[in-house]
Amino acid sequence: MILRIGIPKGLRVSSTRVSTWAIAFVAFSLASLVSGGGEAGAVPQSEAAAGGRTVTVNTGSFDLAVRSAPSATSQKIGSIADHSKVVITCYARGVVFSGGPYHLSTDLWNRLQSGGYVTDAMLDTGSNDPVVPPCETESMRLTAGRAVGRKAQNNPGRDGTDMWAAFEKWYFVSGKQFYPAIGGAPKDLASAARSSGWSVAGDPQSRAIVVIPPGVLDAPAAGHVAWVDTVSKRADGTYLRLTEMGGPGMGPGTWSARDVKAQKGLSYVLLP
Repeated sequence: MILRIGIPKGLRVSSTRVSTWAIAFVAFSLASLVSGGGEAGAVPQSEAAAGGRTVTVNTGSFDLAVRSAPSATSQKIGSIADHSKVVITCYARGVVFSGGPYHLSTDLWNRLQSGGYVTDAMLDTGSNDPVVPPCETESMRLTAGRAVGRKAQNNPGRDGTDMWAAFEKWYFVSGKQFYPAIGGAPKDLASAARSSGWSVAGDPQSRAIVVIPPGVLDAPAAGHVAWVDTVSKRADGTYLRLTEMGGPGMGPGTWSARDVKAQKGLSYVLLP
């Protein structure tokens, strides 16, 4: 354990970890992750969050960017002033970030109580290891009525693709137990999953891979797949909260998140 509190300025502290989600080692300067914008996620020092932990932002001087996914290249959804108190609820292993006042290299990202992810390199938590539970534990219990099909020990998708990312989310949410042994083009994933013994639904489901046909929700000719984090009802319909790679306007290897309205023709490959 390396404590950050009380380390004299200028002392170099490093911690290199292997990232499950890292497509390549990503080295960013402090300025690439921290920039201006409206504050998001800051809480009064006195606030105590049930199930979370209050920590201090420490960038050195700049605001800390809040990202939609555990990657410095994912969409920026807010920012937090340096030295603010924030509540983190869980952690995820994402793309390696290097920088910050402690010169850390880490793939550890913390999810804010208010939503979004921030790099652990910019937080004073008292440790370079996780201080909150992994985010995937929220969905690790088996769901009744969902079949268990053929499993794989390695990700069957090609690195950096939407299928690889969806399978990685599956693996993490399963508690790092297994991948589904399915393949083919994204548009054919539902039929491949059925053939492999997994449950496939036509109604919106969370804890699932959504299969998006070509032309629907800006999907390309090969189709698109993404992970469904949550399903919510709104006045105008049902919405899906997606985590994905290679989404609209995003290149290969880039994590992002978005809310989309559920459409006819979508299929959902269900994680038990």
